[in-house]
Amino acid sequence: MTLLLLTFNVNSAEVDPQIIACNSALNNQQYESAIAKANVAIKQKNLAAQGMMCKGRALLAMGKTEEAKAEFTLADKKASNDFDKTVANLLLGNLHKNQHQYQEAIKLYEASLAFAQKDDNRNYTRVSYNLIGEAYGLLANHEMALKYLEEGEKLAMNDNERADSYERLAANYQAQQQFDQAIAYQIKGITMQKKAGTLDQYAEANLTLGQMYTQNKDFINAEATFAKLIQFSQENGGAYYEAKTNIYLAQAKLAQGDSATAKQLFEQAKTIADKIQATDLTALIETSQKK
Repeated sequence: MTLLLLTFNVNSAEVDPQIIACNSALNNQQYESAIAKANVAIKQKNLAAQGMMCKGRALLAMGKTEEAKAEFTLADKKASNDFDKTVANLLLGNLHKNQHQYQEAIKLYEASLAFAQKDDNRNYTRVSYNLIGEAYGLLANHEMALKYLEEGEKLAMNDNERADSYERLAANYQAQQQFDQAIAYQIKGITMQKKAGTLDQYAEANLTLGQMYTQNKDFINAEATFAKLIQFSQENGGAYYEAKTNIYLAQAKLAQGDSATAKQLFEQAKTIADKIQATDLTALIETSQKK
């Protein structure tokens, strides 16, 4: 979850209209408006914590990190229920994680986990487990990461959540260069994405799978995965992913020493990237060529 897209997991009927209005302004990137609405909510005792969290997220989006941290910290103190404390600690944890303060992030995620369990909130218990696992992974403590990610996977309730868990587990094994396990979990994630994910999520999952095959020097399966994804992208009008897949396929060709084919693939990708003005792909092409 990103800080900007984290929304409260309760029914709209249970949320005060002022908080709904604040979150709506925030999600529409109307940050000054969100702060103004949050300030009104903060004056009411029963809305103070949620108002502070919305205000903090707006401040963070504006680059005012320390002010946002202050709001999240105060929201935790002002929160009158376990759910608000869960979310406040998640927001604080995400902020510290984004500042590469992983140990502090873990402490905050552990707090959110405790409050979520106390609140009997299965969804945020799962989220907290996953975020703790992610933070341990960033510390290269893959054994601890696996422990928490497996707990998160046990709580997945639908195909979207299962896809998220499988791909997190795959990434953990990939980081350890245990590619057989990584590939097995990634394939399970792709199966879930095909059933319940968006086209973008399905495409990204397949790109990652192809990259795993490349890292494992299984070039036959890598190229087969990328070829299928190119066809899928063409059939679904996905020029962006057609170009991105060509880049990954070029990387696989380079890993095999086939620089001539790689050059052609980079050129094809750049033609598409320029046409759709995908500057991130242009940058990826340049980085890949330098490597």
